[in-house]
Amino acid sequence: MSSSRALKSVIIAFMTAVAIVCGNMSVAQAIEPSSPRGIDVASHQHPGGAPINWGNAKGDGQSFAFVKATEGTDYVNDYFVQDTLGAAAAGLKVGAYHYARPKMSAKTQAAHFASQLALVPGQTLPPVLDIEVAEGKSAAQLESWIQEFTSELKRLSGRTPMIYTYKFFWQGEMNNSQKFSDMPLWLAAYQAQAPGPVGAWDQLSFWQRTGSGRVNGVAGDVDLNLFNGTQAQLNSFSGGNNVNLGAVLTELVDADLPDLSSDSTPLIAAILALAAGIIAGPQLIETAEDSGLPADSAQKFAAFIEALQNAGALPTSELTDMAAGDYTVGDLTILLDNAAHISDIGPKEIDAAANAARGTGVEVPEFDANAVAGILNRVMRENQ
Repeated sequence: MSSSRALKSVIIAFMTAVAIVCGNMSVAQAIEPSSPRGIDVASHQHPGGAPINWGNAKGDGQSFAFVKATEGTDYVNDYFVQDTLGAAAAGLKVGAYHYARPKMSAKTQAAHFASQLALVPGQTLPPVLDIEVAEGKSAAQLESWIQEFTSELKRLSGRTPMIYTYKFFWQGEMNNSQKFSDMPLWLAAYQAQAPGPVGAWDQLSFWQRTGSGRVNGVAGDVDLNLFNGTQAQLNSFSGGNNVNLGAVLTELVDADLPDLSSDSTPLIAAILALAAGIIAGPQLIETAEDSGLPADSAQKFAAFIEALQNAGALPTSELTDMAAGDYTVGDLTILLDNAAHISDIGPKEIDAAANAARGTGVEVPEFDANAVAGILNRVMRENQ
């Protein structure tokens, strides 16, 4: 839920192309979701200041919305109050989220978030802690940070928060922490099959299904979500009953959206090879195109990775950890999206990297991502 719409679209377009070429798009029989649908929005859903037509979103089948309120210790979404009131007036259940920056004070961030929540009383969904980046903290330090934030937010708002995260962060950065399962879980997983929970949770409350959905009334791409229950259970959940959900997502297969559930390792290998100088940007583009990927997606993705590298923001340690585990292309998408967000990588940086790549004319050897992935896995096993 972090980066600009343009950047997320670049990443997801490329990752979806990877899934199609590799034959990993879902072929399972789709089960029509009976659970309520909803969206989450931030300032980039307002290109040029354009408003969201919440009535149209409601008419397009959306039952709830989460609106970004704050980030870190000082950022406020200029559209938070407008969107929260607009969504509620259209009949949607509404909640707010705070994007966590663990390098800054947990208590200060909780107070910052609470101050914005107070501007729009009566929100029916729990306030959300969006925790996706470690910013150098260990698993134990992150646990302490989350505990401090959620305790302070509960004291200030009188409400039990919900945790938003994704599999790699919770299992990798948080060492699959067994704490916090007394709060609801909202899990991002860009795949067709409903995900299982992480940590000590026995089920999730919300599933963020994709970051590239389309909904009437919203300009461009938007995150799409499903509630893990019926409409009646969502009504109960909104009233404060955060347990005993219907678990309707357990067997769900939603084949109508991109499925990024394929293994992330070959793509991580290509990214790390680029970072290590084994290949250059043009070679990554050529390799992708030779694999059948669309040229524009391959070029933009290579430029995106080079922009991260040029800014010293490519998360090589996290990429290596992800390659060693059981993580999807969807997890990789979210990791890269967050790396760009906290490093302020934008379209200008990507364009500059693309222009530089086109002008290099570097001669590089043939590259096989799957072969490098095998070497990468073998090295990691030997060093365990």
